[in-house]
Formats: sequence, C-alpha cells, structure tokens
Amino acid sequence: MRIGTEEAIYLLGLTDFLVPPLEEVSETLGAGDEISSSLFEIFDHMDSLVDYLLRKRREEAGWLGVLAAVLVWFFGVIGVIIVNLLADMYATKYFIEHPDSNLIYFGFLLALSVPLGLMTYFYAKKRYTKEYLPWKKTLNELRKTITESRTERTSRTSVTETTLRLMDQINAWIPDLMKHKGEEALTYGIVAFLLTAFISANSTLGMPMALLIGVIVWLYFRYEKRKETAHQIQMLRTWRKKFEEGKDYFLKGIDEGRA
Repeated sequence: MRIGTEEAIYLLGLTDFLVPPLEEVSETLGAGDEISSSLFEIFDHMDSLVDYLLRKRREEAGWLGVLAAVLVWFFGVIGVIIVNLLADMYATKYFIEHPDSNLIYFGFLLALSVPLGLMTYFYAKKRYTKEYLPWKKTLNELRKTITESRTERTSRTSVTETTLRLMDQINAWIPDLMKHKGEEALTYGIVAFLLTAFISANSTLGMPMALLIGVIVWLYFRYEKRKETAHQIQMLRTWRKKFEEGKDYFLKGIDEGRA
C-alpha cells in the first residue's frame, strides 16, 4: 500500500523530540569550516536517501528478473500438462520412452529462462533507476563545486537554487521512502512466520503460533521503520529551513573558510 504525503507529514508531529529545535542547531554554527560541515551534512543525508532508493529499486528489478525466469519454467511445465490432457498423457509417455529428451527439454528451458531473466533485470533496473540517477549526479556535482570553492565562479544563486531543488525532490520521494520501509517490515514478519512455522511444524499450535509471531515482528518493525523515516523527514525539514534562513551566510562562509 502506497503511503501518501499527508500521512508522512502527520508522522512528523510524533517525532519532534528526535531533532533539536532550529535555534539550538543554528547556535552551533560558527566559523566557515563549521558552516561547510553543516552544508556537507545536508548533502550526505540526501545522498544516503538517494542511495537507499536506488538500492531498493535495483532489488525490485532483481526480483522481477527472477520472476521472469521462473515463469519460463512454469509455462514449460504447464505445456507438458496441457499436452498430457489433450493427447492422453502423450508428453509423459514420450519422456519415458526417450530419456534423453528430458535433459534436452529442461536444458532448453534453462537456456531460455536465464537470458530472459537477465534481460528483464537490466531493462527493469534501467527503467526503475532513471528517475534517481540524474539527481544523484547533480548532488555529486554540487558537492564537488563547493569542495573546490567554485561558488563565486558558478554563481551562488545557482548553487542555492540547485540545493533547494534537490531538497524539494527528496521531499517528493517521501512516499516512496515510506513504502520501501513498510515493505522491509513486512519482509521481516514473513521471514519470522516461515521460520516459526518450520520449527514448530509438528506441533498442533505451530501454525497459530507462527502467525502470531509473524504479526508481532511485522508490527514491531513497522513501528521502528516509521519512526526512523519520520526522523529522516524531520531532519530534511530542519536542514531546509536552516539553509533557507542563512543560504547567503552558508556560501559566503564556505568561500571564506576555503580561502
């Protein structure tokens, strides 16, 4: 289920205690090096979020590739079943009478499924990550610009606008971030359910116990992931407000600190 931005904003009210007030954060700023560190902390935080989204999208592409490969085998087996139904077990009789045909047939399925799975993976990865890669490149270029103290030559206004656009784009990805965090919690719950069900398979209470443990694990990690995400969102809002209030001071301080 995709979580909307409204719910994300609601969560922010639950985690105000996780981030110091803006006045306390601003008081820690001093010399140019401190300003530079604060700005690079913003970049590092945005970079980690983009990397997380890229990793999750690549994982989704990987699972899609596996699914495509499995479907080849599935339809291959279904084909044998259909032939048996329509031709009085002809396929099974043929495999029994020609043992080598088993190896040939399943070798053909393997030769078809592996390339198809890889093609699906690379296509999906390119499609899924194309939204994030340009912003990742922009972030790296912005960090390089400030590191090399080129804010005067590239225009402080340009640097400021680019930073704010990056922050806006990260905010636009908040629902995606919360969706992936929720999927992680659900995965932990499913794994806990399967492990418990396997261990207690011989018990009459095994399945209900496995279901209960799975739900408890899911709810716990769901709570933790939502709290973690809300903290990240609050951090972004804090850094954005601080940057907007003192963007000229930020860039001037960086130039002076690098001089």
